[in-house]
Amino acid sequence: MIDIPTLLGFSAAVLVSIAILLLLTRPRGGARLWLAMPFLAGACCCALLLWPALKQAPAAGYIGTFFALLAFAAGWQGIRSIFHLPPRWGLLLAPPLCWLVLVAAVFGPGEMSSLNAAGRAALAALYCGLSAVTLVQRRDPALPSARLLARILMASAALAAVAMTLSPWLPEPLGAGAPRTWAVAVFSGIVLIDVLLVCGLMVAVLKEQAASRLYDEATRDPLTGLYNRRLLDEKLGIWDQEDRVSGTVRAALFFDIDQFKTINDRFGHDMGDKVICQAARAAEQAVRRDDLIFRYGGEEFLCILPDSSLKAGMAAAERLRSTFERSAQEVAGHRIDATLSVGVAISQGRRSNAGALVAAADRQMYRAKHAGRNRVMGSDGD
Repeated sequence: MIDIPTLLGFSAAVLVSIAILLLLTRPRGGARLWLAMPFLAGACCCALLLWPALKQAPAAGYIGTFFALLAFAAGWQGIRSIFHLPPRWGLLLAPPLCWLVLVAAVFGPGEMSSLNAAGRAALAALYCGLSAVTLVQRRDPALPSARLLARILMASAALAAVAMTLSPWLPEPLGAGAPRTWAVAVFSGIVLIDVLLVCGLMVAVLKEQAASRLYDEATRDPLTGLYNRRLLDEKLGIWDQEDRVSGTVRAALFFDIDQFKTINDRFGHDMGDKVICQAARAAEQAVRRDDLIFRYGGEEFLCILPDSSLKAGMAAAERLRSTFERSAQEVAGHRIDATLSVGVAISQGRRSNAGALVAAADRQMYRAKHAGRNRVMGSDGD
């Protein structure tokens, strides 16, 4: 025979342990508190649900259920905090508080009407659904655990919706019927399994986010925020393999700031850094969102445009050249009149070699330099 107080006490201990673990192991800040909050609220729920059996205090049951709903709401905000989204206090607190007011004002002590039970299940479905939607909206290939967590939360929302529909016939705490020991055991088991899965996957998502940030930092140039040579070296081999299969045609734009040494000598290295950043921003404006921009080294840069053509590459290069020429006339209050020379090359689909493509664009850039600078030169071979 299952002892309900023992089961509730065990559940409370597990939830408190998880909350303490999260508070001790997660980085400091608001996100850590939000991650622990649903487990603390769940522990309060279990503790208060023990009280009516010991002290015959029906109000404790209402408040305990309120904390259970608050745990679902805090879980939603905990997931939002993973993605640095602010709290939505109205949607977070208003539904559970409305339920508490209604249950105290409308339903008499000891009553668990179908409407009451359906309302609890509906709120659980709402918050599980909102959590799943948050994860789906911010899907990231670098966070595979987020996809699994979204599926589990969708399943939880669906189960809560089923419980809402069947609430007149299900025993408390699953529905509005008379309490049954098996119903308490099933409810507690589902909650504990859900909690452990969600907790484990939330921690996994945080670890994947940290790994993704470290990788991003390792593959980006700290001055400009563009990708660096390390990532380019990784991509060259990948592009060769992909293009041999798909036949993708890529355009490469290799560009260099004209007479950059003179700018450094005349205005200093701080101004040189500002001009380099200006070139990076001009490149971001000139190419498409999915195109890749690398700081190749010093004042040299490379753009790779997949699914492009020589004509499209030349047009992007001219946009880049003219955008930089306008924006670099004056930098930080100094007349600079900096310009770019851009070389363009196009790959040969399945016969392409990414390294040769970059070298061809580099040669075209030097042609532009020798032809007088501040111009674009192109070739259709890698």
